[in-house]
Amino acid sequence: MELITIIVYISTYLGLFATTFYALSFISDRKKPKLLFKDDELPNVSVIIPAYNEEKTIERTIKSLLESDYPKDKFEVIVIDDGSKDETLKKAKKFENEGVKVFHKDNGGKGTALNLGIKKSKGEIVFTMDADTLVNKKSLKKMVRYFKNPKVMLVGPAIVTYKPKNLWQRIQHVEYLLGLFLRKAFSSLNAIYVTPGAFSAYRKSFFEKYGGFDEKNITEDLEIALRIQFNHYKIENCPDAPVYTIPPNKFVDLLKQRRRWYVGLIRNCLKYRRMFSKEYGDLGLFVMPVAWISIFLAIFVTAYFIVKTLLKIKSELIFLNSVNFNLNVFSINLYAIERFLFLLFTKPTMIFIFFFLIVLSAYLFYATKKIGRHNQLIVNVPIYFMFFALLFGFWWILSFVYFIFNRKVGWR
Repeated sequence: MELITIIVYISTYLGLFATTFYALSFISDRKKPKLLFKDDELPNVSVIIPAYNEEKTIERTIKSLLESDYPKDKFEVIVIDDGSKDETLKKAKKFENEGVKVFHKDNGGKGTALNLGIKKSKGEIVFTMDADTLVNKKSLKKMVRYFKNPKVMLVGPAIVTYKPKNLWQRIQHVEYLLGLFLRKAFSSLNAIYVTPGAFSAYRKSFFEKYGGFDEKNITEDLEIALRIQFNHYKIENCPDAPVYTIPPNKFVDLLKQRRRWYVGLIRNCLKYRRMFSKEYGDLGLFVMPVAWISIFLAIFVTAYFIVKTLLKIKSELIFLNSVNFNLNVFSINLYAIERFLFLLFTKPTMIFIFFFLIVLSAYLFYATKKIGRHNQLIVNVPIYFMFFALLFGFWWILSFVYFIFNRKVGWR
């Protein structure tokens, strides 16, 4: 048996095992009673919105917050304008007569804006919210309820995309929905290590004891989540608290986002490498190691199949040309597509891939049941399965290149 065949089967069985393990953990967790705040116990909260050149979305974001059903006497909104060069500050100030607090500072990055917001906040629970995000009116209250458990330091929402339109947004639409199930499964194992930067809730006392956001970190939300786990606190997920983010709609912007995310993940996992141990339970012994093994296997297997298939098609085209088979540009392209799909889908491992498709469909059913029906799934799911694996491998390969050669990675 070839080495590549062995690797493919190892990655497939690992995926099946992990999928089964997460599903069983999720099912068992549903039967456990949750410690939740009642309405009359809800604490004071502060929502911090750091904003830099967000004139197109800042008003819509603030309006969605002000429509929240959270008790108005226990709720404040703080906007930190991080040296915007457009009309962001002016548009935010329009809401000051509705109780929104607006502060201006020189540009220093998202981490500096968040830390200033924390200092200005009065709430026991602090939400951080991107200026291009919309929140369901019931989400704040549902998320805050989890803080009745004193060990909970962070609660994440159900982050989904807002009205996906083009190819790139449709791929992200399905990706985000699939993530809802996994985050809840990880929550059942106390193994969440990545939370949405677009909207998350923190216990303010954690910042007071362990410091604020790392202002030099390119993924400050990921770092704080790992810091919480590192100090043996709990991160929860609220799957029925939908929050809508506007994803990148251009390939270059999406590439820069993922490059920042993945390089940030590499750096922060190295920073907290001590967590890969039995001291951190399922997170250290299973979830994080399997995540990294899966990344390397996915990159290798995806690259191998694509390169091998393309080389085979090339050799077949050369042979057809050598026997004077009549080929024009259209027929070459059509033949290449047909052969690529045939060679790909006739692999024995496709049986397992089809099984994964069934499992992922169950994940999507769970996600839509929690946050409502998504009419675009019929179109978006096939697009996701056709392109995501290739994109995922490409993003990671590029990210490793940037990390290895210590290339600068920023927000832009």
